[in-house]
Amino acid sequence: MTNLNNMGIFQGFEDEQAHTIAAQLQQRNDEIAKMKKKQKPFLRITKIAFKRIILNIEGEIGGWDYLLEQTDWTKLKNHYGVRFVSDDRKRVFYPDYFEVDSEGKFQIKLNIMCSNKELPLQTGLYDLVLFQKYPKYENETNWTKDPKGDLLRSGTNLYRLRYDDDGYVQEKKLLTQEYPAFIDETLPHLCNNLVKNPWNFKVNKTKFSWLHVLSNEDMDTARFQLSVNYMPFPNYGVLFLHHKLRLQKIRIGLSTWKGNIYKDIADFKMWTFQKLNCLFQKFAKHEGNIILFCSNARAEIGGNEKFIYDRMLERNLDKKFQFRFDFKNNINTNRSIWKMIKFDYYLATSDVIVLDDYYPIIYDLKYDKRVKVVQVWHACGAFKTVGFERIGKKDAPHFNSLTHKCYTHVIVSSEISAKHNAEAFCLSEDKFYITGIPRTDLFFNQSYREITTEKMLECFPQCKGKKVYLYAPTFRGTNARDAYFPFGAVDLEQWGQLLEEEDAILILKMHPFVTQHMDIPKNYRDRILDATDYREVNDILFLVDILITDYSSVIYEMSLLRKPMIFYAFDQHSYEYSRDFYEPYEETVPGKIVHDFDELIDCLRNGDYEYYKMDHFIQKNFAHTDGKSTDRIIDQIFLDKKR
Repeated sequence: MTNLNNMGIFQGFEDEQAHTIAAQLQQRNDEIAKMKKKQKPFLRITKIAFKRIILNIEGEIGGWDYLLEQTDWTKLKNHYGVRFVSDDRKRVFYPDYFEVDSEGKFQIKLNIMCSNKELPLQTGLYDLVLFQKYPKYENETNWTKDPKGDLLRSGTNLYRLRYDDDGYVQEKKLLTQEYPAFIDETLPHLCNNLVKNPWNFKVNKTKFSWLHVLSNEDMDTARFQLSVNYMPFPNYGVLFLHHKLRLQKIRIGLSTWKGNIYKDIADFKMWTFQKLNCLFQKFAKHEGNIILFCSNARAEIGGNEKFIYDRMLERNLDKKFQFRFDFKNNINTNRSIWKMIKFDYYLATSDVIVLDDYYPIIYDLKYDKRVKVVQVWHACGAFKTVGFERIGKKDAPHFNSLTHKCYTHVIVSSEISAKHNAEAFCLSEDKFYITGIPRTDLFFNQSYREITTEKMLECFPQCKGKKVYLYAPTFRGTNARDAYFPFGAVDLEQWGQLLEEEDAILILKMHPFVTQHMDIPKNYRDRILDATDYREVNDILFLVDILITDYSSVIYEMSLLRKPMIFYAFDQHSYEYSRDFYEPYEETVPGKIVHDFDELIDCLRNGDYEYYKMDHFIQKNFAHTDGKSTDRIIDQIFLDKKR
């Protein structure tokens, strides 16, 4: 291993900068070592330089000797090529020149102004990969996503997939193999966005036109990438230039006008909704006995709301209170005019409004001081940042946003959760009630645990008498519309081998936002079960011995069962950058963190869970572990008893 301190590259850097460089160089070293161990080829880059608009990349192919054992170098030279591929596979471009000599040394030349079909490179983040050539590979320069088709990179294999209408893999074909590129660990430069960095090309032609091509390394894998940001100046040609500019302005104006009309219609609907609400409020008696349960994320009452409602019925509180209900499938579902008026009336005349998730239309109304707006949030704990904690990120609320501001009561499980949500909602901490979360009460009900376990064994009879793993990761993306999961990060063939060794079962449970299913190898379908379509993950937990997850809040419920967990966080750094955590990830999770699939399998095989973190996690995140959270909520919020 290279001794980084003896290379003399830290001179002139501050301690923090030196530490950053050391960490990045070490990561390069570690990733290259992994490729060598797997005896897989890769590109080791020893030189990056721009000469005007030509990007020159030089280096050597790692694992060259291993490749030569299979065939001679002239055949290798003809069978392999390099290309730049965007992560979503929508764009691919090929360099103008790629040459390899008999020793495996390569040279790449790329004209950044014309390598994209004689056009400048398009905006995107591109991995440099070495690949095995295949028929018509040159045609893969632009790819349109097909709802029933996809390209999947799993390890070094690239597959073409076809899905059926239910999101299951119908056809899977190996297309080629792609191998990553890494900057040599002895190169002292750090990837950044500075103009003076010789690895970067940054030119601003005008205030409205620029081309930036930056050398980049993936935060989690250290793979070499090109980060391209291209903003072209509109090219209208020479003839009738001013006429074309005027037409373009007219088109932009019409588009803006059309968009403004839609916004005006939405604003008018909201204005009407608010005025009706004010009118309905004049007829409200507010005697404290009308409770509205509502959600825009489920078609019927469920989750914490259902636990509260059912317990109120058990306590005969339906004699004291009148219950109302308003539910719709999801946030994008539109109500009919009649249902909208009815919902408006409910909001204006109810004494307690109970909701369990983000609900925009509720935030824009003004409520009588006697009305309670109770948020029984669907998740436990203080994990990922939400609301105003995300200030500075693209999906954060505006500074003067009314989002969450109407809550009068918010239930939480612990003091740290109260502080977390107070910051997220920008509300006073005295509005947070440390009652515990209703749906966790069942974890302390032995009878329910036994009944649910038997019910789950009927659903998954293969699990009887066997060790059961559950893999339940969260989705990637920002919301339900763009949610996905990078299935290539999981090798079910390798996991299946471990299951055979241990005579164990693996249950897969994707997040409901992810519509596609993992492709389970045919020879392991008796051991790997897909439970994605089963609604309640908490029921499955009673059946499970070990949970494998990443950033999912299911860890809170699992901890109450005191069962071990492993955290497979293969994209931890990039996830932190885009989503972030309330506290450092390493200080939050109650189990071992792994970043590589081989490391995950080794930990499962050796039972290395770091279980000692469990007690501290429970003490920190649960003020009450007595199964009486629902009663505390009813007493303190609905019946106004002292905390």
